Order: sequence, then structure tokens, then C-alpha cells
Amino acid sequence: MSKTANRTARALPVMASDRVGWKLPGIPMGVQWTLLFFLPLVAAAYCLWTKLGAIASEEWQWQIHSAALLGAVLLMPVNWGLECFKWAELLPWAPMRRRVREVLYGTAWSLIGPFRLGAGIGRVAAVRTREKNMALRAFATSCVSQWWCTITASGIGLLFFGLWWAGATVLLISAATIGLYLGWTPRFWASFKTNPLCGNWGLTRRIATIRRRRALNLSIARYVVMLTQFVLMLNAFGHLGSVTHSVERMLEQAQGASLTWGLTSLAPMPAFGDLGLREAAAVIAIPAPTPADLTAIIGATLGLWVLNVFLPAMVGLIWQGAYRRRLQKGANLGA
Repeated sequence: MSKTANRTARALPVMASDRVGWKLPGIPMGVQWTLLFFLPLVAAAYCLWTKLGAIASEEWQWQIHSAALLGAVLLMPVNWGLECFKWAELLPWAPMRRRVREVLYGTAWSLIGPFRLGAGIGRVAAVRTREKNMALRAFATSCVSQWWCTITASGIGLLFFGLWWAGATVLLISAATIGLYLGWTPRFWASFKTNPLCGNWGLTRRIATIRRRRALNLSIARYVVMLTQFVLMLNAFGHLGSVTHSVERMLEQAQGASLTWGLTSLAPMPAFGDLGLREAAAVIAIPAPTPADLTAIIGATLGLWVLNVFLPAMVGLIWQGAYRRRLQKGANLGA
């Protein structure tokens, strides 16, 4: 890890509470981090083992529907394009090309960093020195706006599944979140904002309200694109092939996909782009009446991880490396 990334990591402790806002009393922080990192992975491995262990080897055969797969692939640049536009909106005054490189480099860091710390460290490390403080605020705002989309869709999904109290509770949190995000300042805010459960609010509310609103609109659009990609990937691998009515099938898939991301967001310390955790959440949340449906869910979630996480991460890593080499070459020539 470079010195710049080390300094950025020390400047990003608030991002940790985006996923976890509690402490375990009497347990050293190193042990806590180890537990919070491995326990979700162990739980995910156990879930996948129990769900998939009984499936015969001949069931692991996919008949890929190329049209649906192509649709998901074509939406990949739209997905990351919206995220880059959001980053440029929250962190203006720079060429769009540079903002795209910073977002993709942050994606590369998300493969190794817990919480959203990895993506935050990558993005902030990639910006210019004078922009780093603003980048912290921009990343916090981006996280909060996208998180609101996740919990709101999860609440709606819970209602569709008949879990009324759980859905209503999540939507109540969603309503309070959007109120605070858009500028509502209740009396208890002065004390509440210092609570670890607040996560990124201290940085988020330093961004101009108009930019927060635009970022929220872009986050909503991006969530719709990602949800569409997930549904397309499920259909590409033949999920719920026995359901002949396409609207009914896609509605069930969309509800399950929204709950998948809601469950994933509860994991205290995910890394590797949520690899493993997302698959475990998917087999819990998405209907799978047959073994073929279960294997289709695994194929779809892994395929979506490659499309939306791994490939952009590799592009960002190569692009940032080439940029650093050009800077170093220029510095050597000027010496």
C-alpha cells in the first residue's frame, strides 16, 4: 500500500460505520475486526454448503439465454457511467475522464477493503491532493444516497413478501434517512450526529443540497439499472423457467434481488466485492423451487459480480497504474 493510500485509510474511519456502528465491549479492536470479518464469511459458507450440498453434479448445467446475457452486459457501462456522473456531480471541477478513472480505481480497492473503506480509499487516493477533503465528503454522500435506495427497495420487497412489520420498519428508517439527507434538521440532530450509528452524515451534510439531490437521482437511476441487470442475469441462466408468465417471473426476481442487496448490506465486514456473501443472500432471498433454479441463482450472482465488480476493477487498476507511470516518467524527465 502506498503512502498516499495509508494516509487516506487513516482519514476514512467514518466510512466504517456505513456498515457497522457498534463496538463489542471488553474485546480488543483487532479481535473485533477479525470476528466481524470472518463470521459473515463462515455464515455465508455454511448457508451455501447446506443449500447446494444436496444438488447432484448433473444439475450444474446451465443453458445460457444469450439475449438476456447480452442485455446485462450492455447495461454495464450504463451502470458505471451513472456512478461516474454522480462522482463528478459531487466532486466537480475536473475532466470527466479523470473522475471515471477514480471511480474504477476505487472499485479495484473494494476487492480488498472491508466495509466501503476499500472503495473510499481507492477513490480518495486517486484524486489530487487539494481535492482529498472534498473527496471524503463526496464519497460519504455517494454511499448514503445509494444506501437509501437499497433499504427503500428492501422495505418494498418485504411488503410484497407479506412481512408487513419488517417492511414498515425499514420504510420508516428510509423516510427518516431521506429527510435528513435532503436537509431536515430536527432538534435532536446536534447530539445524534455524533453517534457512531450516524455513519457518514457528518460529512454528507457538508455537500450542497442541490448536489445531494442530483446525486440521489443518479443513485435511483443506477439502482434501477442494477436491478434490471440482476433480473436479466437470472433469466439468462434460466431461473424460474417453469413460470410461464414473464411479468410474474420478473416481479418475483426483482423482489428477491432487492432483498438480496438488503441482506448483503447487513454484513458487518464484507470484502472481495461481497463475493460469497451476495450468493448466500441470494439463495435465501430469491425463490428457488427446483435445484435448477438454485444453480441459476448462483450462476447469475457470480456473473453479475464479474460484470459489475471484477471487470471494472481490472480496468481501473490498469488505468491508474498507467497514469502513475506517466506521472513518474514526467517527474524523472523534469529532474
